[in-house]
Amino acid sequence: MSKNRVAIIGLGGIANAHMRGWGALDNAKVVAGADIAQSQLDKFSNKYPEVPQLFLDYRRMLDEVKPDYVSVCTWPPLHAEMVEAAAAAGAKGIACEKPMANSLAECDRMLVACRASGTKLAIGHQRRYNLRYTEAKAALDVGKIGALIEIQSLCRGDLFTDATHSLDLLRFFADDSPVEWVLGQVECKTGRSRFGHEVEDAALAFVSFQSGVRGLIQTGDVSPQAAYQRIMLTGTDGRIEIGGDGEEYWRIINGEQAGWVTHQVAQEAALNPFACYMRDLIRWVDEGGDYILTGEGGRATIEIINAVFESSHRRSRMRLPLYVTDNPLARMLANNEL
Repeated sequence: MSKNRVAIIGLGGIANAHMRGWGALDNAKVVAGADIAQSQLDKFSNKYPEVPQLFLDYRRMLDEVKPDYVSVCTWPPLHAEMVEAAAAAGAKGIACEKPMANSLAECDRMLVACRASGTKLAIGHQRRYNLRYTEAKAALDVGKIGALIEIQSLCRGDLFTDATHSLDLLRFFADDSPVEWVLGQVECKTGRSRFGHEVEDAALAFVSFQSGVRGLIQTGDVSPQAAYQRIMLTGTDGRIEIGGDGEEYWRIINGEQAGWVTHQVAQEAALNPFACYMRDLIRWVDEGGDYILTGEGGRATIEIINAVFESSHRRSRMRLPLYVTDNPLARMLANNEL
């Protein structure tokens, strides 16, 4: 079997997860990597001696290697230019880390570039493949708690870095229904930055989907200390609670049995979410059809995040589509408006 040739841009921590994902597939092989730091190249080479080519310049790598697939594992402010370059170099598919970008303008640049080249763009919201979420979604879909009314999410991290997953999971459980409006409040006291961009210390947001489902998210300092990606689903006939990281369970209460019924989940190696992410990206390229981690879906999550920031700025709900295409948090901080 011929293998798809993969190159990775950015060889920091998350590149290891991409290596595990691509490495689990019979039809893909990582053949090159690029990073601006020689020390990072050396570290990567020692850990993955099977990768034959390493570069300090990702553009040179794309030009010389001409990979079939590219993983973009850099900080978010760099995603747009790197996706554009990979698409221009002829990549069939791109696996870009989350968050897709920090502004809708950057998201749109990425989508335009990939449409022009025929490149399939995937965004790393691979938690949609985690068993505790997929099993709970299956129970929801067969009516175990009746019609879905509300989704709550708790995430100790910030919106861009961590709660991009939380908001994508809200969309997942709401069947990717378009969002009607967002009402949010953020607090910035410490001037924190992560991965090359500013982040808030705390956020609360209310998300109204066109389907009628409501979403509520708490992040940062206002989220319970231990909670990370914990989800609660409330339906007309019951409730589902899904544990966060380190809490490999989901449980349900619905009147069929007395009290909560807990289901323990073991994420099998064969069901590594990153492997599923890359496997289905290749399938999407080869066969077409639907895919659950599209660039358009990644943009929809960034739109919600920036609507939270803009809602906090304007002190009112923001109806979508959002016509603000910059990063509202960065703008507010630059103008001393927080």
